[in-house]
Amino acid sequence: MKKRSYMLIAFLLGILIGALDTGIVSPARTVIADSLKLTSSTSIWVITIYTLAYTVSMPISGKIADRYGKKKIFTFSILIFGIGSLLCGLSNYSDSFSFLLTARVIQAIGGGGIMPIATAFIGESFPPEKRGSALGMVGAIFGIATTIGPTVGSAVLDTFGVNHWGILFFINLPICILVIILSLISKDEDTISPSKKMDILGSFAASLLILSLMYGLTKLDFHNFKNSIVQPNVYPYLIAFIILIPIFIIIEKKAEDPIINLKYFRNRNIAITLILSFIVGCGMMGVVFVPQFGENVLRIKTGNGGYLVTLMAIFSGVSAPLGGKLIDKYSAKLILILGFTSTAIGTLVLALITTSTSSTWSLILGLAFMGLGMGFTMGTPLNYLMQSYVDKSETSSAQSTLSLVRSIGVAISPNILVGFISAAGQNVGNNIMHILPKVNIPTGQGTTRAFDITSSFSGGSVSSKALSGFQNADVTTIFTLVKNFTSSMLDKVSPMIKAQLVAQTHNSKMNFDPIIASFKTNYLNSVDSVRVQIENTFQTTLNKGFSNLFLAAAILAFIGLIFTFLLKNKEA
Repeated sequence: MKKRSYMLIAFLLGILIGALDTGIVSPARTVIADSLKLTSSTSIWVITIYTLAYTVSMPISGKIADRYGKKKIFTFSILIFGIGSLLCGLSNYSDSFSFLLTARVIQAIGGGGIMPIATAFIGESFPPEKRGSALGMVGAIFGIATTIGPTVGSAVLDTFGVNHWGILFFINLPICILVIILSLISKDEDTISPSKKMDILGSFAASLLILSLMYGLTKLDFHNFKNSIVQPNVYPYLIAFIILIPIFIIIEKKAEDPIINLKYFRNRNIAITLILSFIVGCGMMGVVFVPQFGENVLRIKTGNGGYLVTLMAIFSGVSAPLGGKLIDKYSAKLILILGFTSTAIGTLVLALITTSTSSTWSLILGLAFMGLGMGFTMGTPLNYLMQSYVDKSETSSAQSTLSLVRSIGVAISPNILVGFISAAGQNVGNNIMHILPKVNIPTGQGTTRAFDITSSFSGGSVSSKALSGFQNADVTTIFTLVKNFTSSMLDKVSPMIKAQLVAQTHNSKMNFDPIIASFKTNYLNSVDSVRVQIENTFQTTLNKGFSNLFLAAAILAFIGLIFTFLLKNKEA
């Protein structure tokens, strides 16, 4: 029994590092880009290639674990993950982006075998009446690690410096070593002798199917769907996915032991569980925008909103194990209802109250309910349902399918949700320009003439780079940005103003520089007088984008509720 406990600890630690690594690398992407002299579009591959390899490896690892033993394949996955983490850390000193990408693929292959296998093993280790509580531990660890990952990543970079970003990967190593040691001293599981032929062809087809879908979806801009769908980095992959679907189905129907069991999609309850997993995956990515939203509401600098994610993690860490216990006492269906209801309440509070009032208490209340919703829905009830619906011999592959579907939701949701923020960001510049005051400039003849500075800005003389600065600003920096921007624009239009003064006075020899300098000083002083309006406009404009984002999340929660009510049987 003691050795069995060692293995449970090993599986929980594996879930911890697997979930933590996903978020911990996110804040380092720009740091890595600067270190390896990469463009922003190139550096995104640090995340993308891991996501692709991780998603492909999940169903294959799950199937192999069902055939040859969960402990054995889990331990091997941890070893591969540790080797990949070591190589990722060493890439900090190799100055080779190719080396880093290769290491990330190795790390992802190991990572894909951690979460599904660990979940299946832990669920099996407890009797049905205690399975919910056991899976609640999984949900709590996974939820907390996923949520605070970016905060931990930022803290590591702040502590050791951006020149040592490799430490982000090295911190996995001691945990990997500990997990392997615990695995070695734990009781050996029964040897499994698979009687059916491994589905090699299906594994290859599934890999191509998943890669084409995931890559196409990650590049698709849902807010500019018509133009995005015809781009060469989108439509060929989606076409390939459509073509591969019937091929994959034919292969799996003929396979003795299919890599992804098609009966999952024909079984009503399993199909609904997979749909719910997809919805939960979409909703999970709303957490990415919480720091920026909180910074805008509270008017604090970028980078200081991470503690708001920690607040969500606390509530998620409470509700996940609580939900597990309630599953044992009541049902998984009830916990899903509680979870989606909590998420709907939280997102509606943020969308309808916080964005319009910028109230600190409504922000805390909304995030608290979102955290509770995440904890109730993110893993425990869905893992419990999936494990209840399938035979014990295929729990790992079933959990892998569940995780795969959730990963698809995770992959596409940022492309959907970020569109709301981008649209608001594009409106920031125009809205602020309308606030900038009109000024009267001397004509050189003792009279003044109204001059609309905003008309100069709308004439196409503003670079796209300058305008994009408004989208990257925060409420604490927007005024300085606007004032500096205005000053530079005044310098650009000064020759035009001087030419007009010469034309009006018919005196080309007169020195108009003092007049223009006085005009610039007076105008910048008038900009100072509308500082509060500029900051309020920036905050309000961005909050409209966040409002739409959280409304979309609330709609997802309501859709989740509808599908939850469709679950019918004693396990639910």
